[in-house]
Amino acid sequence: MRIIGLTGGSGAGKTAVSNCFQRFGAGSVNADAVYRTLCSSCQPMLDALCTAFGNILTPMGQLDRPKLAAAVFADPAKLNELNALTFPYIREASLSQMIELSANGHAVILYDAPTLFQTGADSLCESVIGVIASRETRIARIMARDGLSQAAAAARIDAQPDQAFYQAHCHYLIENDGSIPALEAQAQTVWAQIIKKGESPQ
Repeated sequence: MRIIGLTGGSGAGKTAVSNCFQRFGAGSVNADAVYRTLCSSCQPMLDALCTAFGNILTPMGQLDRPKLAAAVFADPAKLNELNALTFPYIREASLSQMIELSANGHAVILYDAPTLFQTGADSLCESVIGVIASRETRIARIMARDGLSQAAAAARIDAQPDQAFYQAHCHYLIENDGSIPALEAQAQTVWAQIIKKGESPQ
């Protein structure tokens, strides 16, 4: 089982890149989707979050994600604490999904995780793809996707690593500012390099 990390800041367009790789034959595990499932089903994680951040549950007993986000995104220390609390649960559930995908014939599995490096999840990966886009593009995407104001979208970006971080830490970079064909061409090039690397003598 070969695990390839996929990461990038909010609004960079990781989902579009992931879709490309899935068309090429990769399996995919999305850390955010795993987290959303845990937010409604993993009581030990919810208890730990309430202890750390106060009452951040909905009346139905599920995690109120917008309320939690408001409490942590403007404070790097709290964001780090959130990652430290949730990652062990996300890692365990993600690995379970990866094992299932591998058993179903996927030799390459993409691990889509926005906080891949911050949580140490890059240690699971043989290489990492970083998706980058301009600040203006990212702000516009976040506003359209999440219904946030420009100021709120900018604040979310400012709480995350900048583009130089991904340039320094990732093995491959995909720029997602242009057209879909341009994005697909970049993804195809990276995919070919990953496959070639897997076929090379170790």
